[in-house]
Amino acid sequence: YRMFTSRAEYRLLLREETADLRLGRYGHALGLIDDAQMEQIELKRRQINEGLELLEETIYTPNKEFLAFLESIDEERISDKLNGTQLVSRKSFELDKLVKLIPSFATLDPYIQEQILIEAKYARYVEKQSDDIERMSKMLHIAIPENFDFASVSGLSNEIVDKLGKFNPPTLQAASQISGMTPAALDILQIYIKMACQKQKSSRMTTKD
Repeated sequence: YRMFTSRAEYRLLLREETADLRLGRYGHALGLIDDAQMEQIELKRRQINEGLELLEETIYTPNKEFLAFLESIDEERISDKLNGTQLVSRKSFELDKLVKLIPSFATLDPYIQEQILIEAKYARYVEKQSDDIERMSKMLHIAIPENFDFASVSGLSNEIVDKLGKFNPPTLQAASQISGMTPAALDILQIYIKMACQKQKSSRMTTKD
């Protein structure tokens, strides 16, 4: 875990205010969080998820009544139907407007309201980062061929090339553990490894012929 989320690759998923939601179950399993605290964390999680589901499922249409509502909260009109998540994702949509849009949210703790707003605003980006993480997890199992020429990989810094040559990692998983290695560098390395494997395969086929 990194000290500063600003230095982390997937910072939207590592926000400090969601640490209890992300790590609470681990803390509970290790005895660092008692049952009562865990119940509170799970309650938060449920309320946030239910709020997000409500936004996702609520559809708004550009009828006279809703257009008047948007004008009353100083929001631009809509021309097509959209759901609550899409509306809340606007930069101009703030917490006070969220409570006016969904009055039932007024009974929720301000922290819960804020998390629903943040999660809804960044839903597309969080989904993308989750997809990136899944793709990266699959990619890390790729083996690096023996005697692979790291210096031939265009786009890697000299420092990374030196470290790769020094440690000679057997897989991308091992390469990812080298300090200074970034997801972008792993992406580039993965492309060159595939090219090298394809070239090797073609050479074997030519030799057989």
